Amino acid sequence: MNPKTTVNQTCTRPERFFFDEAQWRLLREAAAEAWPDHPHRRLSVKGPSREQYAAFRRMHVEDDDDLAEIAEKFEELCVEIAEAMGMCDSSKGSCTEPAGENMVRSDGTWIPSLYNSSSPTYVDPSTGEIIATRFDPDATAYRDNSQANGNMLVTLIARNPHHNERVILSLDYKPHINMSDATLAVNMALRIFPRLPGLQGFVYDMALHATDYDRLLSAGLLPVSKAQRTSSGKVPVFNLNECEFTLTDGTKKHLVVQAVDGTPRIELVIGDERQSVGLVRIRTQRVSDRTDTYRFYGTWQIPDLPGISRNLRNATTPIRHNSYKNEISDKTPRTRALRVIPESDESFARLFGLREDSESMHHHLKMTLPNGRARSVGRHRQLFDFHGYQAHVAITALLAWHHRTGADLSRWFGQWRPPNQVVATAA
Repeated sequence: MNPKTTVNQTCTRPERFFFDEAQWRLLREAAAEAWPDHPHRRLSVKGPSREQYAAFRRMHVEDDDDLAEIAEKFEELCVEIAEAMGMCDSSKGSCTEPAGENMVRSDGTWIPSLYNSSSPTYVDPSTGEIIATRFDPDATAYRDNSQANGNMLVTLIARNPHHNERVILSLDYKPHINMSDATLAVNMALRIFPRLPGLQGFVYDMALHATDYDRLLSAGLLPVSKAQRTSSGKVPVFNLNECEFTLTDGTKKHLVVQAVDGTPRIELVIGDERQSVGLVRIRTQRVSDRTDTYRFYGTWQIPDLPGISRNLRNATTPIRHNSYKNEISDKTPRTRALRVIPESDESFARLFGLREDSESMHHHLKMTLPNGRARSVGRHRQLFDFHGYQAHVAITALLAWHHRTGADLSRWFGQWRPPNQVVATAA
């Protein structure tokens, strides 16, 4: 992470960067080359002074409204870049087989604060002396105290299936209120969805609660996640009652269906034993209603397996995936145990594996931090730092896209042209 995009406790490092004549000359030349017809887009002969940088920091970093405006602008820009690069293309994929580049993925990562202490003073147990300490007032304890105090950073990512073509659409710290990191990620996805109409789904880990799963379904997004275990560590089960199956000869038969760990299952007598048989997903449909909300329905099939009665093989039934209002009011939503694409589905591994890209990006982000800790003190300054990293990732994605396709980048870089890509070869 460049010093010019990092907000430090002091202005020493930015001052050193801006004072470097070679660095500043490169920036001035790049600005003039990119915007030759805009004389107002010129940098001064000398870089900003220590006082100017400090004034900028006070005006744009330490105020909630200013930081929110910066986050909003970065979000708009990154959504624009993702759409230009062909991510979330409505012509690709379907509800039954979503395209990987039409799925956003998200995850949370713990960012330890610069200082271990969360208190401004420390009492020496032997002398009783009160000693002032360096501390981060915005840091909070990790859930099991296994890591240093800090904050949970949540990011929302889109990407193409090509090297370095990744864009961080949005990022934020999880509030200290009673909100999960998954809820914050869902809020981001729902906020961005209207601007990316080709967006098909949202990938998250097992932390995605049933309430958030229903919110995504109602908005028209297909969630991909594992079903949460119960408080006792068991797989969740939900009774879907009797469902009407259409047999291959056109006749109807009613069978009791239960959702177990995401998969609809029925009990059949095979041989001399009663066994649970998982249904196979054949098709997934999204249906809209008059209130601009959506419902997802899956067509599920009894598998063609030895031991199953021949007249039942390949019989199908429709199953609603959204929770009913009475289920939500009774706090027994079917999304607790039912998944549109469960772990047993052959498409699950492909889609759920997309979230590994979030973990990879978080690992790279922490590599830019000294000792894996935040570079500055306070949530405001740290988020300003991370928006700098967000810009860095977006620029890298644009350059990779340009080198792969020859795409025009003048919308973002003016007349500046990226240097030719140099590919190292083995000796």
